[in-house]
Amino acid sequence: MKRILNGLGLVALLSLWWSPVAQADVLDDVWRGTNVRLNAARIHVKGNDYATGYWLLPKASGTLNLNVPARDFGINSDVVLRMSGSRSGNVLTWTFNETLSTPYYLGGANSVTRVRGTLKALARQVRGADDPFCAHSACPHNVELLLTSGSQVWVDGYTDIVFKFDWTEPVSVRQFVAYAGMPRPRLSSVRVLTSTNRCQSSDPSELVGEVTLSSPAPTGGALVELMSVDASVGVLNVRVPEAQRTARFAMRLPPGWSGPTVIQASSGGVNQTLRVALQRCVLIVFPFKYWFTLPRYSIPRFVLNGGSVVARLENQESDSLITTKDTYSLQEVLKANRVEVKGVSGSGDVFGTAYTSKGPNAFRLKASAVKSGPELWVDGYEALLGNAHGTPLVRWPDDKDTVYLVDEVGPMKHQGLAGLASGRIFFNALGEAASTVATSKGTRAVRIVGKESQVLVDQESEVTALNDVGVVLGTVRTSDKKLKPFRWSRKEGTQWLPLPEGFATAKAVSLNASGWAVGTATSEDGKTQSAFISTPDGKKSVPLSQVAPVELTKAGYRFVEALAVSDDFEVLVRAVDGEGQTVHLVLRP
Repeated sequence: MKRILNGLGLVALLSLWWSPVAQADVLDDVWRGTNVRLNAARIHVKGNDYATGYWLLPKASGTLNLNVPARDFGINSDVVLRMSGSRSGNVLTWTFNETLSTPYYLGGANSVTRVRGTLKALARQVRGADDPFCAHSACPHNVELLLTSGSQVWVDGYTDIVFKFDWTEPVSVRQFVAYAGMPRPRLSSVRVLTSTNRCQSSDPSELVGEVTLSSPAPTGGALVELMSVDASVGVLNVRVPEAQRTARFAMRLPPGWSGPTVIQASSGGVNQTLRVALQRCVLIVFPFKYWFTLPRYSIPRFVLNGGSVVARLENQESDSLITTKDTYSLQEVLKANRVEVKGVSGSGDVFGTAYTSKGPNAFRLKASAVKSGPELWVDGYEALLGNAHGTPLVRWPDDKDTVYLVDEVGPMKHQGLAGLASGRIFFNALGEAASTVATSKGTRAVRIVGKESQVLVDQESEVTALNDVGVVLGTVRTSDKKLKPFRWSRKEGTQWLPLPEGFATAKAVSLNASGWAVGTATSEDGKTQSAFISTPDGKKSVPLSQVAPVELTKAGYRFVEALAVSDDFEVLVRAVDGEGQTVHLVLRP
């Protein structure tokens, strides 16, 4: 389901958040829902205690009124207590005044003839397993009703000892807990979105997970409780937003962690487990065995895990998503005049801007479910890119220098990226960013965490990639105008990538989460160009022609430019075939 935020979303949503009546939204669910579950009620009248619990009070959808037959509570009377419901803020008020057609005998010569009063209940969102019914079955309700001040109940009756003596007795309501609203969605699945090829890191890192509910979350959202069996792996409960079915969560990993651990997830009375582990890092050069040829005259821009590619086809001004089976026009999917993709993530997201007659709209959609349309739609903004948690960076068209981060509230300024909206920014799952900035000494590659920035190489340089474990890839222009690729990490600092044998200059262009980098190298005379791949330890760079599928090399293919590498080790390349025609391929190990 598409979630829409507009240019005034931040102000509007904050005003709702701060408004006292915002909490009353759960009463909309009580109004829409059927039945009220009375979990516990205890009253004291005429020296006697009466208690009941686990009764289902019938209520029709579209009303707050209840019609409660006395016989449902084991009272031998035909009276039906008509409780008229109304709301004020987050308080539900029931008023009632019923005269019994036949007096109800209490014992001790006492009989009841009338029941009247007011019950006030505070409504709050049910969280976690607050509803005891969630321990063993689907949670039937998402709102808890707790007795609050202002509740008053009386019974009128008489004592018949020779003469009848009328009396009015206040009822002491000592306990009242009920549940109402909409059925809380059951947890449908929990999974890791991060590539299965992800390996351990020497620095703290994160994996991205996703929970899915069986139905859209009700008002106030639905909480999914998460816990890791391994206490060193940090994971927090996640709330699925109202009207949504999915939400992402982060698993914070300590340095050097490879697992395994088990993530336990529960919501709506359903418990699920997820085994999480990282594989051993691949450090040696491997051969590519398979390939996928893109349509001729396409201009590929990004590659996703699984080999899907975002490309611009000939004579088109809008991007398309090309898979091994189909080609999807994003212009048609998003019903826009033009679509420009600005980035993809390791979680399978596509971030971009859809230009319509009303202006630009930043969006996020899942490449695996492109026909479902956008998951996020931000009216009036242009996309810059996004990270594996699905968090986009956007800009306002009339303010080209300010970067906004879009969260559940809406777009908010990212202070650390001030002035960088017009350039190329990289943004990872750790919330880190990297960019190329102009300084008094020239352009420099910088890493940005929060509001702090760090120059990585004190030479003319540019950032070309940032992966989800915090490694930066870039290229330096030396004093003799040659290009020299480098890698930076918190542990190792700056490392120069070796050039493939026989080449004098190179530019690194893409980096996956396992540390494999790809780039393009050029010979001393500038006449020969070759795509290459570098190992994660930064010790070896190999031309792709040496590890390409045998069938392609035998057919005379030359791999002249590397464009991108995915976390699944797919490499997007530009090549020249045996007939001298330019083609674009996705190579797979």
